[in-house]
Amino acid sequence: MKTPMLLALVLLLAACAGTPPSENAVIDTSAALSGAAILGQPVDTASLPDEDLLALTPEMRAYLATVAPDARPQQRLAALIRAFERREFHVEYDADSTLTATETYLQERGNCLAFTLMMVAMARQLGADAYFNQVDVPPVWGHDEAQTFVVYRHINMVSESSRGRRVVDFNLAAYDPIYDQYKLSDTAAFAQYYSNRGIELMKQDQREQAFLHLRKALALRPGDSDLWSNLGALYSRFGHQHEAEQSYRQALQLNAGNLVAISNLERLYRQSGRDELAEHYAQRARYHRERNPYYLFYQARSAYEHGEYQQAKKQLRRALWRYEDDHRFHFLMGLTNFRLGEVEDSRESFRAAFSLAENQGTKNAYLRKLEYLKRSQPGTSLEDSNPVPTINVIRQQRRFGQSDMPGW
Repeated sequence: MKTPMLLALVLLLAACAGTPPSENAVIDTSAALSGAAILGQPVDTASLPDEDLLALTPEMRAYLATVAPDARPQQRLAALIRAFERREFHVEYDADSTLTATETYLQERGNCLAFTLMMVAMARQLGADAYFNQVDVPPVWGHDEAQTFVVYRHINMVSESSRGRRVVDFNLAAYDPIYDQYKLSDTAAFAQYYSNRGIELMKQDQREQAFLHLRKALALRPGDSDLWSNLGALYSRFGHQHEAEQSYRQALQLNAGNLVAISNLERLYRQSGRDELAEHYAQRARYHRERNPYYLFYQARSAYEHGEYQQAKKQLRRALWRYEDDHRFHFLMGLTNFRLGEVEDSRESFRAAFSLAENQGTKNAYLRKLEYLKRSQPGTSLEDSNPVPTINVIRQQRRFGQSDMPGW
């Protein structure tokens, strides 16, 4: 499932106006890394958390020993997946629970990263090759009640053998072969674990533990722009303006197009009365947002949900002009055209959506939507729900470069 990466937080801060800094200017991150503003003294790096994220309990090892013990590793992995589908062991999706492999198994819950940690650990115990796979799911913009800016990132497991490539995913809706994806090292996956946990602890107002986890993430991946944005979110939440500003600026030095850091610097300066700086970053944010088809799609979806169908269509046209190969854009355009009474245009949009949706699970979800509306409104072909299965296993055959994606 989607792994929530909470990448920005806005609080009232006090400062003065100033000149927009150069992105190449030297940034002193020592205060942000020391944590003294939160801990009361500089952090002792020996105190950073260091969990064995892939550890298995004796109970888990004993169970895995019974899974197709005489079969080859890939056959054993297939048997393990079937056992999960039969609920011989069970995990419920919980967006706010980034857990270790052992915790996920024992507590029977977790988000996509927690589930993937468990599956990678179990697959390797069975002798199968398994690694973390990051899927560049397009970002989703939103705010919670604490004004937290949210961007979702998605991780699943991949196991390869001479027969092909198997993707094990906790959420079919979040995975689509159309999205870019790449192998993630254990270190990078572990950094995301500590970052996720840090944000979860931050939301619980456990500021010291939150800092230690975010600091651990940066110790593992100091060049990750998003992790610096997370650290800025922590400092922002607890009113440490200087450290938040330096963290966001470091994020931008690593990735000048980090929209989260840009947006939050704008908000930080706006709330503190530094209008010149705020306007500088507001212009940069507008520049990036208006050129990002997924931000336009987010705006269109929000307009659609509020019944503003003409506005939704306007934003969808702009999104499609910039990028026309995402089936979700076309499907929402179909919904929008229908609401506007443009039935033939809606059918054309649906045909485009189905032609682009290579993932059979996505097509099935769309079909369920259409069938639901046929039942509720005879003669129509739309609806607003989106049922998805809990887990999907995808086998990709190298020889043909195609995918066989059976439902579970």
